Amino acid sequence: MSHFMIQRTNMALPDDKAMAGASAFLFKALDGLNEEDRKVWRRFWKRVISMQAGELIDVEMKLSRNPKFHRKFFALLNLGFEAWEPDARFKAYKGDPILKNFDRFREDVTILAGFYEQTFTLDGSMTLRAKSISFANMDDAEFEKVYSAVADVLLQKVLRNYADREELDKVVEQILGFV
Repeated sequence: MSHFMIQRTNMALPDDKAMAGASAFLFKALDGLNEEDRKVWRRFWKRVISMQAGELIDVEMKLSRNPKFHRKFFALLNLGFEAWEPDARFKAYKGDPILKNFDRFREDVTILAGFYEQTFTLDGSMTLRAKSISFANMDDAEFEKVYSAVADVLLQKVLRNYADREELDKVVEQILGFV
C-alpha cells in the first residue's frame, strides 16, 4: 500500500479548455471499474480541484497484485501442508487431540522463510509473527520474494522428495492447470 500527501499550491488552475482536456483524459482514459468506483473517482477529482492553497489531502492507494500468483502461492502451501506430518509423539493435550492446522503451518513457514515481525506477549517474552501477505500490505516484488523463500523452506523441511525448485514449480502449476 502506498501512502502519500498532496498539497494545493498557489499555482492557478488551468483555463476551461485545458481543464476540459484534463477531464476528458481522467474520465475517458481512466475510470472506475464499476458504478460505485466511478462515483468515488469523480468525487475525489472534484475534491482535488476545489482545494484551497495550502490544503492537504492524505491518500492511501492499494495497487492490485497478480491474483493468479496469489493462487499459486496457496497451491504451494497446500501441497506442503498435505505432505507435512507432525511429530507423532504429540497426539493429545489434556485429553484433546492435536490436529494439523493450515493457518499455523502457513504462519510457521512464512516465519522460517524470514518474513516476520518481532512482538512481545503479555508475559513479556518475545515472539515472531508472520508478515501479512495481503494485497494491501505487500506488492508483487515483495510477494515474489516471499514465494521463493517459502518454496525453499518447503523443499528443505517438508517436500524433500522433490529434486529441485523447478520440479516443485511444475507440480504447483499442474495443480492450478497452468501447464
